[in-house]
Amino acid sequence: MLTPEITYAALLVVQTLHLLHHRLAKRHISFAEVTSSAVLCIPPWVALPAALFMGAHLSLIAIQIIGSVWIKRLSPAWEQAS
Repeated sequence: MLTPEITYAALLVVQTLHLLHHRLAKRHISFAEVTSSAVLCIPPWVALPAALFMGAHLSLIAIQIIGSVWIKRLSPAWEQAS
């Protein structure tokens, strides 16, 4: 059964791996990573509806996975240092 705590932890893991992928692929981060980080600043025990938390977490997980699959198409490369 999914709970806000489980989806929060899953988003934390996916976000960490996605940011590592950005670093290894030498690609810039986007607004999606900033949004995920902002959502992770809200702990799951805050008095908000569980469906809101889980929906946000699962949506952002999907966005991060899609972003990792299509990283070369969606994220600009770092500029080459001279």
